[in-house]
Amino acid sequence: MKTLKFAVLPGDGIGPEVMDVALDVIKAAGEKFGFELEYQQADIGGIAIDNHGVAFPDPTREICAKSDAILFGSVGGPKWENLPPKEQPERAALLPIRKAFSLYANVRPGLLYSELTDASPLKQERIPNGIDIVCIRELTGGIYFGQPKMTTTLENGEEEAIDTMVYKTSEIERIAKVAIDTARARGGRVCSVDKANVLETSVLWRKVVTAYFKQNAPEIELSHMYVDNAAMQLARDPNQFDVLFTENMFGDILSDEMGVICGSLGMLASAS
Repeated sequence: MKTLKFAVLPGDGIGPEVMDVALDVIKAAGEKFGFELEYQQADIGGIAIDNHGVAFPDPTREICAKSDAILFGSVGGPKWENLPPKEQPERAALLPIRKAFSLYANVRPGLLYSELTDASPLKQERIPNGIDIVCIRELTGGIYFGQPKMTTTLENGEEEAIDTMVYKTSEIERIAKVAIDTARARGGRVCSVDKANVLETSVLWRKVVTAYFKQNAPEIELSHMYVDNAAMQLARDPNQFDVLFTENMFGDILSDEMGVICGSLGMLASAS
């Protein structure tokens, strides 16, 4: 049997409780598909701040680096909300771990079985057969990582905060490939979401995505949609989408909306 090494990061809140069950599920999958699980637990998030002074300590980073995969629970909670923003568990754990291991692609299925349609806030006549979408979100670029990122005090005493949205051609192309591979395994349709009527980064996004699909996946049906319309359409008729494909911040928002229309944000796992 193949042995897979996992770094197990239960985190905070319900994270440890959920992780116990997740490990049981993975062990059962191993028995069925012929692999064994070897794992080592480590602190991340608030518990890491309590035990190590930082949200993503070096021992945790080393354990992750030696593993085949990282199983991540949840981080944060009221206990740590009074810390400086850059030291709070979410910002000081999630973003660094994505950057440290180049986790540039987030794959989030929006799956609601027809038997569970009454769990969705949408009218059942809109989703009689449930929901089946996948959101592909770029995860290490855009406004969450762009520089400069700072808060300064102006001469008149006002504070000014700056976040910078940045994308390069190569970053867009590599996540476009993930969207293509996903669509090829599903219905063969991709809707790329941007705000090209306002943002320079979205103008580049749409240009690069269009050219990349034309050259590398002409058989895939590609469409484009502005993010405000996409948010509306997702609530109006989610199954019009097959693969929803977008940049970091838009993907953060849309995939959470997708989670809610599937019944619960907590029921929608994702892989990075």
